[in-house]
This record gives sequence, structure tokens and C-alpha cells, in this order.
Amino acid sequence: MKFCLYLEYQYPVRFQPIDSTATPHTLFDYEHRFIRKKDPREILIFTDGTCSGNGQKHPQAGCAIVHRPSIYSQTGQLTHGGTVRFRLETEGPTGIRYQQTSNRAKLRAVIAALHFRDWSMDCNRSWRSLVIATDSEYAAINVTERVQNWETNGWKLSGGGDVKNQDLWKLLPKLIRKLLQGGVKVSFWRIPREWNSSADEFAKSAVDMKETLKFEVLESSRPIQIKIRPFVP
Repeated sequence: MKFCLYLEYQYPVRFQPIDSTATPHTLFDYEHRFIRKKDPREILIFTDGTCSGNGQKHPQAGCAIVHRPSIYSQTGQLTHGGTVRFRLETEGPTGIRYQQTSNRAKLRAVIAALHFRDWSMDCNRSWRSLVIATDSEYAAINVTERVQNWETNGWKLSGGGDVKNQDLWKLLPKLIRKLLQGGVKVSFWRIPREWNSSADEFAKSAVDMKETLKFEVLESSRPIQIKIRPFVP
């Protein structure tokens, strides 16, 4: 069964609710994860990235993922243990420096969501579908409609130019296939920006964090701590 799943979903697909008016709130319960109401083995993660001074001389970019709802503590304080924010690294996964851009930050946030846990092992191996929610057309459309052709054509565009941010684009399918080998398929849901307000807010707040040079992997460390380790290709 896992082998058949791998063949069918080795490239991600678009998440398309049957009801075109569906929202994350109508489809997913906001519990210890964002869990699909009609499929308790499917979860949702919100991602976003932003860049201050995008396209200018000294841009600074931040990223965020929201993997579970914010909750109120016993003292009545709203806590955000399910949100991870970080500054976009100066270097990519290959060690090369890249200009910080909004598109790069949004794509980097998606990669962070896939890296954050081994979702195939999380919650006693209960998840079988991971939906990445993003308001980024760049991330959602390219990953579901173009990345397969790019990979087949040596990361060249149809017009012959090089794919931008290809260091990240090359990494993304590898992470998706790794999850597939564990029985978890990945799909992408392009949502309106107003539905992504929490990830957007934390991505903006990450812009002013301390500069990070090396590409890193942020991992969940129970109960709500984050472990950061160097990325190893």
C-alpha cells in the first residue's frame, strides 16, 4: 500500500475541497493539531514568509509555521506554543549565499514545516495526509504544477533560463518523498491571505530577529521546545 501511495503522490497535488466555500475552520478541528473533521488522519499546517525591503539593497526576511492552534493557559494568557518563527538564513542548504526575498521566505517556510517533525511517526503514526496551507501563489502553484517538469528538465524553465531558488526547490521534493515512504502524502492549499493571518503575523515579527548565516533545521522537542541543528544534505 505504501509503495502504491509513493508512486501516485511522489509530487504533491493541490488540496481541493469539494465545497468551494470551505475554510480551514469548517474543514478542520482546532485541537492539539488542525485535524480534518471527516478524516482524523489528515492534518493542516499554516506557513508564511515575508521580506522587508523586498527587491531593495538590504532586504530582511522572516518565516513562520503554525502547526497547532494557540491556546489559553490556566492563567488566561494566550500562548503560541504551536507557532515557530525564524529569520530566513543568509545561506541556502548548499552553503551558497542568496538575496533575501519574499518568495524565498515563503518557500523556506514550507520546507521548515516538512522538517519540523517526522510526521509519519507523530502521534503513534496516525497521520496519513499533510496539508500545507499557504497564501503564496509562488509556492503553491509551482510545487503542484511545475516542479516535476523543472526536475525532469534539469531545473531549467521552459524558456531555457534557470529556476530561481532552485536550491530550495531541489530540497522540497526530497522531503515530500521521505514522508511518502512513511505513508504520508503532502498536498498544498492556496488560501486567501486573511485566512493565514497568524503565520503572516509571526513571519513579520521574525524579520527583525538576529541574522542567521547557516541553513538550519528546526525540530520539535517536547513538550513545546524547539531544537535547532545544522542542516546535513
